[in-house]
Amino acid sequence: MDKRLLILKAFQLTLPRAAAGWLFALLTSNFNRIAIYDLGITAVVITSLLGLYHFLSPFQVIYGRIADRIPIFGLHRTPYVMIGMTVSAIAVATLPYIVVPMSQTPNEFLGVTFPYITYIAAFIVLVIFGVGFAGAGANHLALVAEVIPERSRGLVTALIWTMLIVGMIVSLQFIRHYMPVYDEQTMRELYLLSIPVVAITTLLGLIGVDKPRTAESTAASDSKLDAEAHASLKDFAVDVASNSTVRNFFAFIFLFMFGYSLQDNILEVFGAEVLQMTVGETGRFQQIWGTGAIIGMFLMGSLVFRGGISKINAITFGITGIGFSMFALAIGAYLPSETLVNYSLVSMGFFNGFALVGTLTSMMEFTTDKARGAYIGLWGLAIAFANGLASMAGGQLVTSLIESGMFSPSDGFAIIFFVEGLISLYSLHFLWRVNVESFHKRISKDGLSNAMASDLG
Repeated sequence: MDKRLLILKAFQLTLPRAAAGWLFALLTSNFNRIAIYDLGITAVVITSLLGLYHFLSPFQVIYGRIADRIPIFGLHRTPYVMIGMTVSAIAVATLPYIVVPMSQTPNEFLGVTFPYITYIAAFIVLVIFGVGFAGAGANHLALVAEVIPERSRGLVTALIWTMLIVGMIVSLQFIRHYMPVYDEQTMRELYLLSIPVVAITTLLGLIGVDKPRTAESTAASDSKLDAEAHASLKDFAVDVASNSTVRNFFAFIFLFMFGYSLQDNILEVFGAEVLQMTVGETGRFQQIWGTGAIIGMFLMGSLVFRGGISKINAITFGITGIGFSMFALAIGAYLPSETLVNYSLVSMGFFNGFALVGTLTSMMEFTTDKARGAYIGLWGLAIAFANGLASMAGGQLVTSLIESGMFSPSDGFAIIFFVEGLISLYSLHFLWRVNVESFHKRISKDGLSNAMASDLG
């Protein structure tokens, strides 16, 4: 492929993730805070709704198979990415029309009065969001694999990851200025912008990238899928159940992601309740974290290209830093101190860059040739369910400790952040029990490239 064409396609393929960054910015830094703090809806309800899409991640395999078999206008990827992202954007755009009635009693939605009708509507909308997002994600990753040469795939995927974070940071900056304080009408206008922003950005990232397949290549792909479908999972399940090394690695991934993700949907609520920040001010939290994460990932990448670092050392260094950053965040909540909170967040993002790259590299290498797809699916399952359960658990802790009146907001959030730090550090116990020689080897350039191309995080 011509170098200039490769650069153009690489940039194009980052744009759908920038669109995803807009959706994440609205959901995890704006919607959660407004629903819980400004509208007074029980935290566990909102965080459970926001965690739903994680449980739909395993269905990416199904969506990929559908796209493989059923082209739209002769294309197997572009239409599915476009449809998925647009459906997700429409779902997000409807949330202000649902969340305000959720805070009112009795609930009334579209002229119908029923005790929980708005809760049911919110559940359906966020399931639709998850379905669209999973479908778009599966086919976007497949499109990268089909369009970008293997030697460049890891670098391009790293750029896509970076664009997701950059997209969030830029989106949050716009959101903060568009709605510095909560206003119902402004919120509706802001969320309706999701449809043109996501649709146009995604479309620009897809035009001319996907190419129609020939009938022969489609038939060959179907034949391969049929062979994979008949592969027995029984032996794999037995191996996993009887292999302590696999069980320990699964437990490590789950606890690491669970501990780290507990704060995802409650951090802005903390800023509102403890630090008395406006909705615009709490929007800075994700920007601060994202900046630290980008610095950490690029520093990790530079270490790899200068000679490497062992996987276990990279992960241990990263998670230890995350744990102590969360302890510092707990102190910032207890005092409370906005300055300490900001330093804790940039530190947490920085160390997560190290831990995440090391973990992804280990996932890619900790497989077998005959069951590579099954193992990658297993690690992906650990991440998806850890994130989903963490979202629910974070809200439940806020409801149980703070909304119940058991603790003041500052004390309650200090306890939550301290527990997160303990869980993150405890995950290292299972990591150190994984007896795999490759864990002590340095991360190679190829290993880093393969890890970033996995897109599991």
